[in-house]
Amino acid sequence: MRLRSQDLLLLICASAALILLANLGLAPLWGSEGRWAVIARSMLTSGDIFNPLLGIDPYWDKPLLSYWQILPLAYLLGGVSEFAARLPSSLWALIMLVLTYDLAKRRLDTATALISAALLCTTLGFVFWGRNAQVEMTNAAVILLSIWYFLRHKSDKTHSWIFVLGALMAIGANMKGLTAIAVPIFCILLLSLVKRDWSWFPPLKVLIPALIVSAGVFITLPLLASLFFSSWEPLRLVWKENVVRFFHPFDHKDPFYVYCYRIFDLAAPWSLFLPPALFRALKDARLKHAHIRDILLIFGAIFLFFTLSGSRRPYYILPILPFASILVADCFMRFMRGELTPGLQRITTMLGLLLALILAVPLPALIMKPAFLPQGVEGLLPLSVVFFICAVLLAIGFLKRYSLGIIAPVMIVWFGFVLVVVPWTVRQPGNLRSDVAHVASMHKPVALLFNDAKTIYYLNRPYEVQPDLEKAHIWARRTGGILITADALQDESWVCIIDSKKWKAYQLSAAPSNNAN
Repeated sequence: MRLRSQDLLLLICASAALILLANLGLAPLWGSEGRWAVIARSMLTSGDIFNPLLGIDPYWDKPLLSYWQILPLAYLLGGVSEFAARLPSSLWALIMLVLTYDLAKRRLDTATALISAALLCTTLGFVFWGRNAQVEMTNAAVILLSIWYFLRHKSDKTHSWIFVLGALMAIGANMKGLTAIAVPIFCILLLSLVKRDWSWFPPLKVLIPALIVSAGVFITLPLLASLFFSSWEPLRLVWKENVVRFFHPFDHKDPFYVYCYRIFDLAAPWSLFLPPALFRALKDARLKHAHIRDILLIFGAIFLFFTLSGSRRPYYILPILPFASILVADCFMRFMRGELTPGLQRITTMLGLLLALILAVPLPALIMKPAFLPQGVEGLLPLSVVFFICAVLLAIGFLKRYSLGIIAPVMIVWFGFVLVVVPWTVRQPGNLRSDVAHVASMHKPVALLFNDAKTIYYLNRPYEVQPDLEKAHIWARRTGGILITADALQDESWVCIIDSKKWKAYQLSAAPSNNAN
C-alpha cells in the first residue's frame, strides 16, 4: 500500500523524535549546558524567576526566557534534570523540522519537502544542538519561524501580520539575543531587494506602531529585571551582547571565512552534496526559477549576515540548516529523476559512494583495532556490522537512484548512535557526574579554583570559590576540604584524588580532619 504524504511526514517526525529524545538525559552535562541547568534549578527551587544565579553569583549574560522555557517542563518532570534542561531544544528542533517541510512544500513540491525534512533530521548540527541544553536550537527555530511567517503572510490583503511578526522576533530575542530580530529582517530586505518586490511593505501608519509594539515586547523583560534589582546590568548586557559584540567583538573572534568550511561539519553528512546543490540552484536562479531562488537567497543572506558579524562561532550559523537541507533535497530529487547534467549526475553518484565508504570504515577499523582506539571499543563491533550493511544499502540507493535507499540507512545510523553509542560513551572513565558524586560521598567541604557550572550542578551543595592557589591552600589547611581545579597542580603539597581530562580534585597531603579549626 502506498503511504500518503501525511503518513510519511508523521514517520519522519517520529524518527526525528526518537533520534532527539532517546537517552537524552543519559550523558552528563558538557560545555555551557551547566549554566542553563544550574540557573533554571535555582529559579525553580527558590521561585525567584527574575534572579539568574549561577551557583552563588548573579549571571545576566543570557536573556531570562532562555531559562524560563526549561521551568514548566522541569516542574512537570519533578526537577531540573539533564533531560529537562535539554528537552526544550529537542522540541524546538521538531518545530524546525515541520516548518522546513511546510516551507519546502509551498516553495517546491511535497516530495522535495519530505526529503528536506528527512535530510534535516539526520544532519549532525540538527541532532547535536537538538540534544543540547543551550539555546542555539531555540534561536535557530525562532529565526526560521519568523522567516516562514513572513513568506506565508507577505501577500495578505491586510498588514496586521506585521504586528505578529514583530512580536515573534522580539520574543525570540529574549531567548538568545537580537539575532532573532536582525537575521529575519536582513533576509527579508535582501530577498525583497534582489526580487524588487516591496509589495508587502506596510504603510508608515502600520509600520511605526508595529515597531513600537516589537520594541516594547523585547525591552519589557530586561527592563523589569533592571527595576526588580535596581541595577542597569540586565539592560547593559542587552547592549553589550548584541550591539557591541556584533560590531566590536570582545570574544568569539573566529576568522571571517570560518563558515566556509565549518558549514560542512554542521550540515554533515549531507554537506558532501552541498556544492553540487548550490551549483544547480545558482543555475536555476539565473533561469528565473523563482521558488528555488528564494531558498537560495535566504541561504546566502544568513551566510552573509554571520560572516559580516565581527563575533563568529561555528554554531552561530545553525539557522542555515533548513535551507541547506532544502537545496540538497532539490538536488537529490533532480538526481533521482535524471534531470541533472551528466557531470552532476556522476558527481552526485560518486559522492554517495564516498559517503557509503565512510560509513563502512568502522567495521574494518574495529576488526583491526589500532592502538589509538579506546579500551572497550570492541563492544561496538555488532553496531559496526549494522553500519556496514547500511553502507551497502546506501551505495545501492545512489546507484539505483532510490530515495529510501539513500535516506533510510543514514537514519538507521543515527538510531544506532543514540541507542548504542551514547550509552557506551557514558560508561567510559572520566564521567563528570560520577567524579563529582565521588567527591560528594567524602562529606568534606568543597572549593572550586574555577567557577564551572557543570560541577556546580552535580555538586548541588554549598561550596566556595577560591581566587588563587595561595588562598585555596589556606582554606584547605583550615577545613581539610577538597579543591576542584581545571588544571594539574604542580605543588607537591597537594594530592590528586581524581584525575580526569578536564577536571581534577585535590587534597592537602597532610590535611587535618573535618573537626579542625
